[in-house]
Amino acid sequence: MFSGRLRALAACTLALGTLFGFGLGSAFAHVQYAGSTPSANSTVQSAPSSLQITYTEEVSDIKISVTGPRGGEVTTSPATFNLENRHQANVSMKDDGPGTYTVLWHNVSGDDGDPNDGQFAFTVAGEASTVTPAPAPASSAQTTNALPSTAQAPATPVCVDNGLRTPGITDSRVDTFCKREATRQKYAGQIDVASFNAALADGEGLESALADAMAAFQSEQTHKKP
Repeated sequence: MFSGRLRALAACTLALGTLFGFGLGSAFAHVQYAGSTPSANSTVQSAPSSLQITYTEEVSDIKISVTGPRGGEVTTSPATFNLENRHQANVSMKDDGPGTYTVLWHNVSGDDGDPNDGQFAFTVAGEASTVTPAPAPASSAQTTNALPSTAQAPATPVCVDNGLRTPGITDSRVDTFCKREATRQKYAGQIDVASFNAALADGEGLESALADAMAAFQSEQTHKKP
């Protein structure tokens, strides 16, 4: 009888672990950005020949795309991860001149296969540009005959951004309040906002956070139906 109760207790424990363990595991399963060379939002003097990203957990698959200042893809080979240190991934890239380089990554957790995505940027300063002389001021006659300006005052911005990045969010597309607010407005009526905010705070990238928020919204709508 004792062994029968023990088996029943074990079965109950397993069921509870399955029920609650999945929820806990999903909250920490996403492999998040930990650092990179060049680092996010940094400025370097010249474009690197390769980019390295370090993640918080081991990865089993990795894809990295880098867009250069001219708007084209600058990676020269598929991304790979270090077999001796699967927290690190590398991709070769070419020089596209000075300006902003945008990095978009997508990984798969080596622990449970959960995907995640994110984006960050760095700037290549390059050589200092030659200062172009300012044009000579117009003569009084030209000024008198000039047509009046028809320029209109700029529209009042919907959101005034203080420029401060939110700690814990490494995806440069949503790392300030105004960027997240613009995304929430764009997908109004399609996402569960609380789920979207929570996913970003948990380290998910924009695509993953939107997918979770849309799924939560659909689930909520289904439960509201009579």
